[in-house]
Amino acid sequence: MKEYECVEVKHHKDVGKTIEEWQKNGWRLHTYQTAGMGAGPMSYNVNHYLLFERGE
Repeated sequence: MKEYECVEVKHHKDVGKTIEEWQKNGWRLHTYQTAGMGAGPMSYNVNHYLLFERGE
């Protein structure tokens, strides 16, 4: 049975490092999604959501 874990990353510069760390621990990236939040250009944030899986 497969296991799934969702990880939120606040800044795009940390996405690659996060994937690398999870892969070292036996996980593989299943899906990657972004979501923007905020009201204006100075307060707009983009969160990155990584769904990892492992197992059979």
